Amino acid sequence: MEEPKPRITSAVIVEHEGKVLLGRRNKTNCEGMWVIPGGGVDWGETIQDAAIREIKEETGMDVEIVKQLGHQEVINTPGNYHAIVFFHLAKSNDPTIKASDDLSEAKFFTLNEIKELNTVKSVKDALVDAGLWK
Repeated sequence: MEEPKPRITSAVIVEHEGKVLLGRRNKTNCEGMWVIPGGGVDWGETIQDAAIREIKEETGMDVEIVKQLGHQEVINTPGNYHAIVFFHLAKSNDPTIKASDDLSEAKFFTLNEIKELNTVKSVKDALVDAGLWK
């Protein structure tokens, strides 16, 4: 059996009217926790193109990437998860959400609401990097 390797993934912080989009995971790793939507980069796909595709697959939204933010290494060996996540800041002209794929639900939250949610650690870290969380 081949040894597991880290995945390259791309996630999108969508901001709309002072709120940030989060999704509730419905996959085994971190199931039920709120995350920044995203997913794996396909072979031959740019990180930015993966971000646009993943947000469309998971929320039905078309987004415009405003800028690429930093990246984080997320390791959860008990959950069989190791990824290098590249974060992007994006805007959407149509914030209508249709959660699907890896999310059981998705919605926009204020930062005060996010502080009360059960989120993965990378949510706060990415929002700090984006200058949205002080």
